[in-house]
Amino acid sequence: MWALAALFLLKTAILGLAGTPLFDVPDEVGHLATVTDLLEGRGVPRSGASTIPEDLVARWKGEAASPEPIANWVAIHPPGYHVLATPFLAAARVLTSDPDLRLRVPRLLSAIAGAGALLLFVAVLRRAGADPLASLAGAGAVGFLPMFSHMASGVSNDTLVALAGGAAALFWMRLLKSGSFADGCRLAVTLAAAGGVKMTTLPIALALLLLVPGRLAATGARRIAQWAGVAAIALSLPGLWVLRQWATAGRSAVHPLSGRGLDPAGFLAYLRDLPVADHTFKNFVGLMGWTGTGAGEVRWFQISGIFLFPWLVAALASLLLTAAWCWRTDRESGIGPGTWLLGWAPAVTVFLFAFGALLGRHGGGSLVKGLLYALLLAVSFLAIPRAWTRRRRTEAAVFSSLFAILVFSLFYLFNGWEAFRNTGQMRATHGRYFFVALPFLLSGFALPGFLLLRPGRLRDALLAGALLLLAANEAAFFLLRVLPFYAGSAR
Repeated sequence: MWALAALFLLKTAILGLAGTPLFDVPDEVGHLATVTDLLEGRGVPRSGASTIPEDLVARWKGEAASPEPIANWVAIHPPGYHVLATPFLAAARVLTSDPDLRLRVPRLLSAIAGAGALLLFVAVLRRAGADPLASLAGAGAVGFLPMFSHMASGVSNDTLVALAGGAAALFWMRLLKSGSFADGCRLAVTLAAAGGVKMTTLPIALALLLLVPGRLAATGARRIAQWAGVAAIALSLPGLWVLRQWATAGRSAVHPLSGRGLDPAGFLAYLRDLPVADHTFKNFVGLMGWTGTGAGEVRWFQISGIFLFPWLVAALASLLLTAAWCWRTDRESGIGPGTWLLGWAPAVTVFLFAFGALLGRHGGGSLVKGLLYALLLAVSFLAIPRAWTRRRRTEAAVFSSLFAILVFSLFYLFNGWEAFRNTGQMRATHGRYFFVALPFLLSGFALPGFLLLRPGRLRDALLAGALLLLAANEAAFFLLRVLPFYAGSAR
């Protein structure tokens, strides 16, 4: 894994320093503006008040630059990433006079964080119960996910929040085994740190905090006190950031709610009539470009065709194996009919509705994609009510991870629906929002398959071959599609 992490670091550092055009990573100009403000003493940007520095706008927009100031929309993010990126920009200003290279050097933090995240992911899988080769294959696959590499090649907080999410997942797995308050506090500190990088951590934190009381070894009032302490630490930095946003920019800066009441029929129609699932999955795998190759105008493309196919197969196989593992685990556990009903009825209902709604909406891949996206929506419901029952550590790792994914997915879908109700357009379907949940995706959706397929020459060869295939697929995708796109020769 160290070798794969080193390869990832080398690959993304080269992309960041010499490959990916400036501002062709999502929101890079806003993140650079925040880092610049911190370095030059203007402090943490304020939502609705801070603007992107004029010299940065000139480099970003070129001749299309307007004399009107441009608000820094990235000011909604906590500054954890930007504080760590500031020394990189400071060093670049000392070491080189090349204006492009100065802006590229801070990208190295994203590459380092991405490599570190891979090392944590393999540790999470090992702690959850996967064998060494399976852990290597699962964590290594993330290193060949085009979007993860893309974000690691730019000034972005997404790989750092993945690193922090990996640390939180690791301490969660430790807590499942030890039940100790100390591990609970370590979990809380990592959740707080992740929340100081990006607020997408909050749904994961809330999901785990709901499960913490049942995992602490203490009893009675002592358990309640310990849980309260863990919750206070975990929510400290996100809470302070929310208070700061309210105080400086108003409640709308925290989350621009539409102000409309609950509308279940409208929410279901949103999921049925718009390609929410399709865009989320494709954007999670690869949404390349942004505003660097278009003189400040958005210009991007989604991964598709032969380059998307291996990820479709891998995801579908993982979900089917997860469902099969859950079925086998239920049979072996001898659970009662009530748990069977509560556990499978929601998942089956969601699957049937989603499959019927999505079938026929994805062209030639309709059947496969309809099945995949329906399973993506449904399988995490298998955490109900299993995530709260006392189980062996590996089973607890899987079901708690599924619960974390379920809570995160519901927040994600609600956020996108609110954006749609606010604007009338489908927005906020960026799959990279799930990067903070990557370790839980691995322990929830990949680990069951690893457990179901016992170690042996055939399984090990399949895993090694799959990892090599994903590596070759990403290399071909960047060489044949991404780099020509950057050069302007691909449309």
